[in-house]
Amino acid sequence: MSVVQTVLAFVVPPVVIYVVVALLTIAPKMAKRPRYRTGEKWDYDPVLWTANPEGAHLPAPAEHIEPAEGAATTGGARGHW
Repeated sequence: MSVVQTVLAFVVPPVVIYVVVALLTIAPKMAKRPRYRTGEKWDYDPVLWTANPEGAHLPAPAEHIEPAEGAATTGGARGHW
């Protein structure tokens, strides 16, 4: 067996396998849209939350609802227990 045949038999197949795995790993990422980076213009649709429901043509949030008679009014996010 010559040196060329040895290289073809023992070096080329592993290199081909590594290249195929690398392409299968990189290809889906290259096919996606670019990610949003801080400071770029936001041109995506609103999904779950928006600070401006009127600008997003969403219904206005519900009005403040008073607690029922006898319900506790302390606690909550401020931690007044």
